[in-house]
Amino acid sequence: MIEKNNCKYCGSSDIIKRGMRQLKKNKKQRYLCKDCLHTFSLNLTKKTTNIKAILNAISFYNQGYSYEEICNLISRKNKIIVSKSSVARWIAEYDLNYSKIKNQMIKKYGSSLIIGRLFKHSGLIYTFKYHKGKLNEFCKFSGLRDFISGISKGVDDNLFEQSKRCSNSKSDVSVNVEVFESKLNKKIGDVLKLTKNNKQRHSIVEELMLNSDRDTIAVEVPIWFWDKNKNIGICGHIDILQVKFGKIWVLDYKPEAVKENFNSVVSQLFNYALGLSFRAKIPLTNIKCAWFDEDKIFSFDADKVRIKNEIN
Repeated sequence: MIEKNNCKYCGSSDIIKRGMRQLKKNKKQRYLCKDCLHTFSLNLTKKTTNIKAILNAISFYNQGYSYEEICNLISRKNKIIVSKSSVARWIAEYDLNYSKIKNQMIKKYGSSLIIGRLFKHSGLIYTFKYHKGKLNEFCKFSGLRDFISGISKGVDDNLFEQSKRCSNSKSDVSVNVEVFESKLNKKIGDVLKLTKNNKQRHSIVEELMLNSDRDTIAVEVPIWFWDKNKNIGICGHIDILQVKFGKIWVLDYKPEAVKENFNSVVSQLFNYALGLSFRAKIPLTNIKCAWFDEDKIFSFDADKVRIKNEIN
């Protein structure tokens, strides 16, 4: 995105006219930047919003790159020209609460903080990622640290072909749900206003939270376990894992959270919690579950869920 009357290479406003460029039907004003000495035309690129560029800029910033370096990286990666002032505005407007500790993380763990792996389960591609700095610094649960870091080495893909998905295993459940709002909702809402592609919404939320939210340690976490009561394997992928307030939070982004079927969404999240509890050797008392959108967060304690009877 180019700011009006700014250099499209470095973002400087210290520019002067430098002749005209002859086109087939008309002429175009050329400018010289007195800071970087590039010549250019201001109207080569329209002012547009590119959600991928914004997310990449936030990611690069939290890896320790300068604004100038980010502009160059965005130019190569996203094929658009951005100014330093645009990058600074994006960081201020859309970054969550991670940037305050980014220098500490980079100093201790290096700039390559995100580790990921692709999984193909039931014909779908899942991009598992975790933040090694936040996992090691903020997660007091050794079992969870071992489980998350171990996933990057691979899992038994056959288990996900032979098991029933958490989202398709519904029970008649009972639990008290707390409904509240947070700054997270507003930030996510602000970012999602920039895209009209609903298919991108999940990945945008996950990428934003992993890169710029202090509490988010992993996304698209594969989970599997054997349900003795149903005598079947259960599997799924947790959208977002957080560690905060001394608890592990299992989060699922739902575009219209308030309209979710209670039994379906609670059963799904409860199955995630059961699988995580088994795999990471963590009591359910240490796990909170929640589904959320741009407006509300709906949360409950995993150990308080009561199953009345099986629906399917």
